[in-house]
Amino acid sequence: PVAPPTDQPAEGQAKVQLAILLDTSGSMSGLIEQTKTQLWRIVNTFIDAKQNGQVPFVEVALYEYGNDGLSGETHWIRQIQPLTRDLDQISADLFSLRTNGGSEFCGAVVERATLDLSWDSTPGVYKAIFVAGNEAFTQGPIDANKSCQAAIAKGIIVNTIHCGSEQEGVDGGWKSG
Repeated sequence: PVAPPTDQPAEGQAKVQLAILLDTSGSMSGLIEQTKTQLWRIVNTFIDAKQNGQVPFVEVALYEYGNDGLSGETHWIRQIQPLTRDLDQISADLFSLRTNGGSEFCGAVVERATLDLSWDSTPGVYKAIFVAGNEAFTQGPIDANKSCQAAIAKGIIVNTIHCGSEQEGVDGGWKSG
């Protein structure tokens, strides 16, 4: 029998906190399945990693953004799961996401993940945001570069994943994000 996940890392066990932010706007329709698979591969890379012979204590949060089925008051952002060890639920939720119209505001979703989640401030905890989408990174009412700077100030690494050509990603601000 497999022991259930504990709430705290074991002595000497590395802790990893990841937030996945996925664009579920209509423009992602032809790209979303491959993107979900790539994001899950990233999570698995951390789950399977070892430090000093131990697998890390991994927590993952999931957000969707840019979907017209969400509220404009929240900039079309929904936190699906807070930081959790229930990776089966994260996987089920991630792979069930569908596209629907939308305004994709990367700055707003990075800001929400930075402010809303219970990030561990203990030194040595690896904290990262993975934001994936295909429209300009700089769209929306919240300055994306300032959101990234605020995340970095909290020790969170911001990783951008542009779903499209490299040049479109550079032109849309994904590289600078």
